Amino acid sequence: MTEAVDAETADEELATNGHPEDPDFGETLLSVDGLTKYFQNESGFLSWLKIRPDGDGAPIEADRDWVKAVDDVNFEIKKGETLGLVGESGCGKSTLARTVLHLLDPTDGEIYYKGRNLESLSSEELRRERRDMQMIFQDPQSSLDPRMKVGPIVEEPMKAHGMLDDERREDRARELLEKVGLDPQHYNRYPHAFSGGQRQRVNLARALSVNPDFIVCDEPTSALDASIQAQVLNTMSRLQEEFGLTYLFISHDLSVIRHISDRVAVMYLGQLVELAETEELYENSQHPYTKALLGSIPVPDPRASGSRGQLEGDVPSPIDPPSGCRFRTRCPELIAPENYDLTEAEWHNVRAFMRSVDRHDFDFDGEADLRREFFGNAEPTGEGGRIVDRAIDHLLDDEWEDAAELLLESFAEQSICALEKPAYEVDAENGDGRHYAGCHLHQDRDVVH
Repeated sequence: MTEAVDAETADEELATNGHPEDPDFGETLLSVDGLTKYFQNESGFLSWLKIRPDGDGAPIEADRDWVKAVDDVNFEIKKGETLGLVGESGCGKSTLARTVLHLLDPTDGEIYYKGRNLESLSSEELRRERRDMQMIFQDPQSSLDPRMKVGPIVEEPMKAHGMLDDERREDRARELLEKVGLDPQHYNRYPHAFSGGQRQRVNLARALSVNPDFIVCDEPTSALDASIQAQVLNTMSRLQEEFGLTYLFISHDLSVIRHISDRVAVMYLGQLVELAETEELYENSQHPYTKALLGSIPVPDPRASGSRGQLEGDVPSPIDPPSGCRFRTRCPELIAPENYDLTEAEWHNVRAFMRSVDRHDFDFDGEADLRREFFGNAEPTGEGGRIVDRAIDHLLDDEWEDAAELLLESFAEQSICALEKPAYEVDAENGDGRHYAGCHLHQDRDVVH
């Protein structure tokens, strides 16, 4: 049974908790250590049954595949700051957000909020802690109950946590509607009477109703027009300053992230690949994936031409992600294996040849044509050259899979990018914050533990 918060206590908390004058302002509010979340792959009927290829024991065994949505993620958020989390769709951003709030149980790792390990809390303690940790969802329409008026929607979290009496909850709901830029007289309107931007303001008011310190914003402006996005973002920034809020702000829009974030974390296939202060990351990005994302930002110049930020290949399956650096299968700067004596031009050609064979995306008319297309300016010699020769022989015999397997095993999987997971600290050129980059191009740096 939830203990009701009396009116005097509630007034005191609503007035002071989370304010920028709080002595803890700037201290670590949330810390994530090795956070991991896997899901069982339920892609088909009896998909968990596997046939033994060796014939030993039972011919069929249970062997479930796991979708590695979030894998060994580490970061912290200071009280009063906004940490932006950016990455392609499907990289695990929303799963990370829900796991941080314990809406999903983590597979492994620890989440500390205000120094308390959420995993160690009882269900009732965790429920009380959630009053201080709120979430704004992506779709401003589906996240509001169409059968409820916006006033009761805003009051709902207060009612769930036993805060205030009916009259004072209504007063606070009207006050919050005004603070987020809506008319308090809209208290009795239904969600369908509002625009998308106004509905998202209702969501913001609902999140603020229990006076949280920490709000996870999961793509809160992606469904809004650009002009409405700016209004909502400005409202969120103003409320953050007024209430001393801390945001984890998730988006795939780098322009939005730059506008609102103090620091930015870049996520790829379930792992963080770069983390730095906003200006540092945008002006001194150190991971090839981050550079590709920044290169994809549209330029408002009709004279600009050519492709920007294009990456090779497709995102690998999270069921069987690449070893080492997960971005290596698409990375334009994959590091050459140390056991081959290749020049920069030779390695560039080998890398392009290997990936084209793997994708089976070209035709050729004989060996001379093939060598001219891929190795016209620099052909490898020594052991590397002999492997390329064998791969070409496979292609001449129309054995594409054998050629791809030989090249990947000999080159891609022998790179340090495949053999070790990268984690490095790099020198920041903008500001004095730490700059983490998960890329072996910085292998002469000290490893981050």
